[in-house]
Amino acid sequence: MRALVLVVLLAGCPGSKAECVTDGDCGSDVCARNGECLPASDVYPVRVTWTIRGMPASATTCAQTPDFFIYFQSANDSFGFAPVPCNQGSFFVDKLPKRYTEAEIGADGRFDEFMAIDPRAGTAMFDLSP
Repeated sequence: MRALVLVVLLAGCPGSKAECVTDGDCGSDVCARNGECLPASDVYPVRVTWTIRGMPASATTCAQTPDFFIYFQSANDSFGFAPVPCNQGSFFVDKLPKRYTEAEIGADGRFDEFMAIDPRAGTAMFDLSP
């Protein structure tokens, strides 16, 4: 199950308006997945994908690290999800605030990797070596 793990310094974020759970909480704006109301033009869909040592994610390749976290980073804050099942091979966020330009994938004490999000493709791709 996916769960919101971290929202840091949200009150100080540029453009931050109100907290929300659904788009209906935001009037003419949308509810971004970090729980803030933003204009639709300030969010974008992002897919994070990964392989394990060049191989597709699977029960076998993910045996050492079956779950990890994904954080999205901006210059001023971050938020994320955990546990993310490794064998999925991808994680999709439909309404990520555009200020988040970097993805971080990791497992406490095992690995921690960062990748810039391609803003045109809305992707961040990792080859992990947990």
